[in-house]
Amino acid sequence: MKTYILPSLKLTVILIILCAALYPMLIAGVAKITPGGGDGVTLSQNGKVVGYENIGQKFTENKYFWGRPSAVNYNAAGSCGSNKGPSNPDYLATVQARIDTFLLYNPVSPNHRFLPKW
Repeated sequence: MKTYILPSLKLTVILIILCAALYPMLIAGVAKITPGGGDGVTLSQNGKVVGYENIGQKFTENKYFWGRPSAVNYNAAGSCGSNKGPSNPDYLATVQARIDTFLLYNPVSPNHRFLPKW
């Protein structure tokens, strides 16, 4: 029994050091040399930070990438799920409206089968 417990404890300690200390420090070090110093890319107005570039936002103009729908209207302070599943009629109506709007601005040939018809 001693032959199994001691090596398993040693391995546990080694993996804790590697996974919980060295790897996060390595990733934090790499992040410090990226734009924004690992704090993300901030958006400033009049010298004051007003937001972060990488947080989901609601875009309605065609020139922007439209992210997936948000249950909290893209408010990062109140992030949560909606509990609407693929059989929910409200959810299906929302998705179909988004598909229709997307196709209005980005027409594809009728041979494309990757967009569902609900």
